[in-house]
Amino acid sequence: MIRAASWSFGFVVLALVLLLSLGWTEAHGFLSMDVTDLWAKSIVQIDGPVQFKATDAFYPPVPYALSLLGQAILPDTQVPVPFVLSALVGAGLLVMWFLNLRDTGQFSGVTAALVVLLLALNPFFLRALADGPETMFCILGTWLFARGIVNLRLTGNAPDMMKVAVGLLVVALSDSYGLMLCLGAMPFMIVAARPSMIAASSTGYLVAMFYPVLAAVGSLMFVSMIFDSRLVPLLSETATPLTLREHLVILAGLGPAAFVAILRNILIPRLFMPLLAAVGAVLGGYTLNTFFHVEGDPAMALAPMLGVLVAAIRFWPNLPLREPIAIALMALSLLTSALVMRHVAHNETRVWTNAMLGKENAASRPTQEVVSFLRDKSEIMVDVEKNPQIVVGLGNIDRLVIAGEPAYDWALEGGAPRTNYIVVPRQAEGQITADRILRRFPQLRLSQLPGYEEVFQNSQWLVFERINEWN
Repeated sequence: MIRAASWSFGFVVLALVLLLSLGWTEAHGFLSMDVTDLWAKSIVQIDGPVQFKATDAFYPPVPYALSLLGQAILPDTQVPVPFVLSALVGAGLLVMWFLNLRDTGQFSGVTAALVVLLLALNPFFLRALADGPETMFCILGTWLFARGIVNLRLTGNAPDMMKVAVGLLVVALSDSYGLMLCLGAMPFMIVAARPSMIAASSTGYLVAMFYPVLAAVGSLMFVSMIFDSRLVPLLSETATPLTLREHLVILAGLGPAAFVAILRNILIPRLFMPLLAAVGAVLGGYTLNTFFHVEGDPAMALAPMLGVLVAAIRFWPNLPLREPIAIALMALSLLTSALVMRHVAHNETRVWTNAMLGKENAASRPTQEVVSFLRDKSEIMVDVEKNPQIVVGLGNIDRLVIAGEPAYDWALEGGAPRTNYIVVPRQAEGQITADRILRRFPQLRLSQLPGYEEVFQNSQWLVFERINEWN
């Protein structure tokens, strides 16, 4: 009882420390788009009108459902609910990694603690933490998959086969990029399999591994088709064009440590082959992502390698200097990851790096300015799905007029707007218009709309106020 209480206390303290690190970056103007979108959706679904008409995809479902639950429990919190989820998953991962290394891997408590501490301080882990619960769940699922695929090669038992299937299911339902990881893992599953399983039925083996993923994703696509939520088209994010050199720089963050970790078992094929398959699965997902752009930030496409790295170290043979080498490898990984984060081309990761170093994010100021301007206003019409920053900045939708409300639907279905204010993003000439209000009233781009006048503008936003209530 006392041991359980002490572990629970340690878990809570660890979650609070991780939450403080997230608060540090938020205080310096960084909030990832994944966190912004997820929190805004939760606020709108829990606090918004019952008739709210959502058109965006609900995928991935696991973080979305948990965010809704968190928002329902903490409706007035100023702490982003995705931050709380991310911190809880991160703390749980660190605790499980420690116990796995100490109890199952037979590392000493001090070594296990040092390895986990170096993992917690790794910039890829901290960046994934700030990216939201989707990426953290993806790391969790990849770790379960890597553990399960090694145990399956060693034992061939059905429970281990279920570990692999559950790991793939967690990955697929927690992050859209998880679909790329599942596809990337498919060719490597044969490499990791026991020869007796392949001899019995290679098709049956693959079906058993991937059936839960296919069933879950297939049912979600069916629901998406019925409700016209456009699941598939919205999986892709804005592409980040990178050169081969820039991709190699990103891979240099965790790639060398992962290969060293699996090479320690190169003389033991029953361990080396499944671990090689786990590394190949992540690299396969990363490669597919360069074509499909499901994960917009390439650095986050490599973050699941952390789970493979922990699994590989856990299966190291108990040879002399095993523990010092594990600590040195984690320290080297932390160093290479820190160097990589300073040279990653993706804008969001650069902003996060600067925020961790205590530098203010100037790009967040325009949104802060428009939120400050709107804070004492009411009846503000805005497309909350395309502009979640407004919802998150205000913290609620009490002053907003959104889809599903008569005033909003009337304006978008052909009528004249009647709200006190209209907020739209400022767009450059030729830029594709996603905002539904701008598509309905394109003259707003030129600061023209009968009955309204522009009362606020900056580099990112335009605000219009009604001047003629009869128009």
